Amino acid sequence: MRRILTAFVLLLSAAFPAAADNDWHAYTDPRFGYILDIPPGFELQGEADNGDGVSFHANDNGATLAVFGSELVDGDFEIDVNDRMASEREDQWRISYSRVTAAWASFSGVRGEEVFYTRAIALCDGSAAYFRLQYRKSRLTSFDGVISRMAEALRPSEGCQQTPVAAAPVAAPN
Repeated sequence: MRRILTAFVLLLSAAFPAAADNDWHAYTDPRFGYILDIPPGFELQGEADNGDGVSFHANDNGATLAVFGSELVDGDFEIDVNDRMASEREDQWRISYSRVTAAWASFSGVRGEEVFYTRAIALCDGSAAYFRLQYRKSRLTSFDGVISRMAEALRPSEGCQQTPVAAAPVAAPN
């Protein structure tokens, strides 16, 4: 009987993630030329007036997601990322993890009971694509898989032949 119950639990646990995977949808930004998979439960809240990006909100857990492109000053991706981290610090976020390369960057931070994770990739023609996910610290472990998938899924649209972007580890904020 125990084996039957174990098999049933394994079958159910295998079925639910597959269904959840199907609920993800792709967001494509035609202006900057990138694609990102958006997790289930995130609803579009608005689009920037200048067409630089969109915002999403998850009603079930209060998380917010900003997805946007950026024109790089002097085409320098690393400077753009470092400027964004400095801006987060000015907003009283404590940066707890950062990794910046010429092709991609990831950084995260903590402020009170909130956490954010940002991923960026360099794009063609001197631009970059970013996503910034903010959520409650109490939901930290439940977002690890979501962040990993999103970080891997952020990619240039077809036609942009950038250097392959390596997957970055997801580091939990301290």
